[in-house]
Amino acid sequence: MPISSWHRRLGLLLLPLLLGACSALQYQPLRSIDHINLQEGYRLQTAAQHKYAANKDDDVLMVLMFSGGGTRAAAFGYGVLEEMNRQQVRIGNKTGSLTEHVDLVYGISGGSVLAAYYGLHGAAVIPEFERRFLSQNFQKVLMQQVFSVSNWPRLTSPQFGRGDLLQEQLDLQLFHGATYDDLLHRRQGPFVVISATDMTLGSRLDFLQEYFDVLCVDLTDMPVSRAVAASSAVPMVFSPLTLNNHGGQCGYHLSPELAEAAAEANNGRFNTKQSYVRIVRQYQNSQKRPYIHLLDGGLTDNLGLRSLLDATQIYNRDTLYQQFAPGKVRKVVLINVNAQTQMSQDIDASADVPGFGAVLNAVVNIPIDRYSHETQLQFQQYIDSLNQKRSADDPTLYFISVNLLDLPSSPLRDRVARIPTTFYLPREDVRNLKTAAATLLNGSSEYQRLLHDLNTRPANDVPAPAAASAVAASEIAAPAPVAK
Repeated sequence: MPISSWHRRLGLLLLPLLLGACSALQYQPLRSIDHINLQEGYRLQTAAQHKYAANKDDDVLMVLMFSGGGTRAAAFGYGVLEEMNRQQVRIGNKTGSLTEHVDLVYGISGGSVLAAYYGLHGAAVIPEFERRFLSQNFQKVLMQQVFSVSNWPRLTSPQFGRGDLLQEQLDLQLFHGATYDDLLHRRQGPFVVISATDMTLGSRLDFLQEYFDVLCVDLTDMPVSRAVAASSAVPMVFSPLTLNNHGGQCGYHLSPELAEAAAEANNGRFNTKQSYVRIVRQYQNSQKRPYIHLLDGGLTDNLGLRSLLDATQIYNRDTLYQQFAPGKVRKVVLINVNAQTQMSQDIDASADVPGFGAVLNAVVNIPIDRYSHETQLQFQQYIDSLNQKRSADDPTLYFISVNLLDLPSSPLRDRVARIPTTFYLPREDVRNLKTAAATLLNGSSEYQRLLHDLNTRPANDVPAPAAASAVAASEIAAPAPVAK
């Protein structure tokens, strides 16, 4: 029998199986709700309840924010956690590491992998996350799944894509079926906020019931792995992940202040409240938009700072104080961990047309980096303004910014600033990122002020700023030997 004829017959035999597999792979919607109950669900207010149930004398609100950047971001954030885990403090009636006192953690893209695992497992994140994720070649596993013949029928389904494969592998390797109900009732660590981007509206969507009320959908049954996969779904690399929308069917109403803002003329100027109202109204038209497709959260907020800024502008209040018992919190600690690196200039050494990878990297990262820089400046101005008008009754603010590119000039900086955004890093890159994190955190004057005000001694002798470059250079991990 000619080979072409054999292929045709084989194709005809397999066609029913392929079509059957495709039809079986349909999106499984989350449960819709017909009314809103503000006392139930995975809401930011439950973070405050959990905080004071565990430590009634706790007067420190500590918030961590992990940026995007693939495994580079996860490793850099892990280095910050590892250093915080070495620092013992007493807050309220509880003595433990700083890692055990974090109340909120925001995770974007690669940082969401670490944030979700930290929320579920608490202090056990050290050393388990490194063993289960950072030391594994997660990218190789993903590629094997993409090119596996057994997955071809699934990948031909119009309702299953590479983003769904990412979710599966994250669940198998890290989350093991955990849902937002587990984060609500059984988490061992801080309250977790993960963000993704609505690819149609270009707006941020936080995985909080406050946001899902607008969609009239119950968040608690969503797998944590799906939220992390949506937040990590880099365009062109991973397909968007789907979320069902039943907006307009559960009695959701805008607050009076938002309704009033929506009716005001904006005089051609950008208005955060009016922008938010326009987004809400589009979600409430669920007959036109019964589904939402989510991409990488870094496209709209790669630092996690935007969520806090928007909340203060939309609700006309400092939610950090009001969500966590105003008058009781005496110190607010914000630690922003930014794994942003420099764009490679290697392509400028040649007249050759840049390849697909370089162009994709530019298309994704240039707007993210510029927007992140503007957000960080705006947030610093916000913190400065709060400090300037702070009264004796207001909490003390600490804004600790840990930026990878703030490393002093050294061999370590040269090496980590070129680490790409992937889902796998060699061990020496992970070690160098952890060293960079420890150097930057301990070199932060705000971090040292916090330790002083907590009446605790640093976990180690902190190098003077002038010596930081020498320390960084001496601790750089050598590249692994190449097998011949």
